[in-house]
Amino acid sequence: MSLARAEIEIRSDLKELRQAREFVRAFCRNLPDPPLEEDRAAALELAVNEAASNIMKHAYHGRADQWIHVEGEVFPRYVSIRLHHLGDPFDPATAQPPALDGTRESGYGAYMISQCVDQVRYYRDERGRNCIALVKKRNER
Repeated sequence: MSLARAEIEIRSDLKELRQAREFVRAFCRNLPDPPLEEDRAAALELAVNEAASNIMKHAYHGRADQWIHVEGEVFPRYVSIRLHHLGDPFDPATAQPPALDGTRESGYGAYMISQCVDQVRYYRDERGRNCIALVKKRNER
């Protein structure tokens, strides 16, 4: 059962990333006890920034006139942020991992997201929208 919930809509314009980050920061700051540790909240904020950026650049191909619905939910053991969009879907199974030796510039966003959260899932929701669900445990246990 969810303890708290909030949502916003942002345009698929890179200038809107700031609003997405501020949403996550405020949402995490106002969690019912126990609060999310600052470094865990920052990692979730980074993951949301990367996910939204990937939607804008790849799912919407740089079109700034589309929408991304961002929802946050708090549960006793974790925080969940979901980004819903109508752009092209992403299949992580087809994505090449980043070349950490610097020989290729792409692939870092999905990698960073996976390193910042405890769980990431890509799926189509009940309304037919593509969704990226990011889960961060409230504590390390």
